[in-house]
Amino acid sequence: MPQVIVKGSKIHYLEFISRKPGRNLPIVFIHGSGGNAGPWQKVMEGLTEDYTSLAVDLPGHGGSDGEGMKSIAEYSNFMKDFLDALGIERAILGGHSMGGAIGQDFFIRYPRILKALLLIGTGARLRVLPEALEMNRQMAFGEIPSKFYPWGFAESTSSEIIAEGEREWAKTSPQVRYYDFLACDQFDIMGEMEKIRVPTLIVCGKEDRLTPVKYSDFLKKNIAGSRIEIIEGAGHMVMLEAPQTLGEKILNFLESL
Repeated sequence: MPQVIVKGSKIHYLEFISRKPGRNLPIVFIHGSGGNAGPWQKVMEGLTEDYTSLAVDLPGHGGSDGEGMKSIAEYSNFMKDFLDALGIERAILGGHSMGGAIGQDFFIRYPRILKALLLIGTGARLRVLPEALEMNRQMAFGEIPSKFYPWGFAESTSSEIIAEGEREWAKTSPQVRYYDFLACDQFDIMGEMEKIRVPTLIVCGKEDRLTPVKYSDFLKKNIAGSRIEIIEGAGHMVMLEAPQTLGEKILNFLESL
């Protein structure tokens, strides 16, 4: 994986170069809580005919230095520094779950940078169940063993895909995961949705239990001109469960702009 220095820290990212360089703006993907760039790989491979795409390991995640951050706003400001470090002045931003929160907040802070938003398995508010938050706190501080739970997957998802999700989950420390969940729990821009005025694709797995379809319906109703796509047979981890379908939805949306 390539890396770039952002404010003195080594930040890792994935990059797939378009077969038609210079034709379109790059797509920059942001992972969810406790995640990393890896789960975007199959989606990105399907975009290379027309788009260069990047997926970042946020600070403290995957192969990046740092300890993670404590708020969505801090992650948004990091993304601005990351784009600046790569010399990217304008882009399409795609975010999953916490990454979608970062994408929304980023547009409100830096609206001129984005041509479009891709909001995947996310919402305008991301409350975390108190029981889940407390369990992650206990894992973070060693009070209970760290354990993977497949809540992010549809019931029909294969054991191989779930195992892949677990391998990616293990690349980030339980402390960073916990603070990500805290950042999500504090995120709420339901009263600011009128500020998001950019072409937006909203995607949700039909069986998403963590950010259910009603979250995406709210985004659709409150982001003018947005498009919504529901993917059958997928849960929250739609980029692992249905990467080809997700890639096709993204390409169709971007071709319509």
